[in-house]
Amino acid sequence: MTTIYDRFQRRLVVSRSPSIHSKKLKWLMILPGATVVVDRLGNCECRRRLFHMSPSLLPFGLLLVPRDHERGQLVVSITVLLAIAALSLAIAFCPKLKRPGEKHWMHAVLGYMVPVVVPMLFWSQHYEFGLMTLQILAVGDGSATFGGVMFGGRTLPWNRHKTLTGLACFTICGSLAATCSYWLEASTRPTFADSFLICGIASLCAAIVESLPIQSNDNLRVGITALLAGITMSAFFAP
Repeated sequence: MTTIYDRFQRRLVVSRSPSIHSKKLKWLMILPGATVVVDRLGNCECRRRLFHMSPSLLPFGLLLVPRDHERGQLVVSITVLLAIAALSLAIAFCPKLKRPGEKHWMHAVLGYMVPVVVPMLFWSQHYEFGLMTLQILAVGDGSATFGGVMFGGRTLPWNRHKTLTGLACFTICGSLAATCSYWLEASTRPTFADSFLICGIASLCAAIVESLPIQSNDNLRVGITALLAGITMSAFFAP
């Protein structure tokens, strides 16, 4: 029986270079387990995953921002500036980040940014929802790819190209990362348990939407789902 790993390998085979440990990714080989990851995903997909998941580091940098009455506006300004920088990098390195045959790379990039940046601009006093959405997209969605390909497992009944392992990795990793950001930044000062419940439900809803058998890029719908679910749950558990 053809496994999810076999199908993923066939889709990525054209993106691999003759030597999987090319000089362009040589620096990555110093990390534990990196050789196995690059071997299974391929150079192009590894670059794409790194670009996709790197924004998750933003909340750690925000810990250096003073906690005063101007913090909200400062966090939003930093996020917008970094989003512009990321957009510039996405355009500059488009040939190295696009999958073979992909025609709507910029749609994927903008779909990633919109549910994070727009609510922060229009609702700056509750910028924690933008950070929560960012972590679910960056860590949750990124982990789903790694988990599904590295560990395989049973495929989902509604989508044979996705696995239960990927769905679980999305939900668990996305929940943990989003909870940390939401709990630290929420103006309502919820408990950690309430924060985990809010972000866990948001991450689960986003993971289910990501697993649906829809051909178009899922960044926008996954991000919007996470955002709306988080806002809805917070109305009950962190009013």
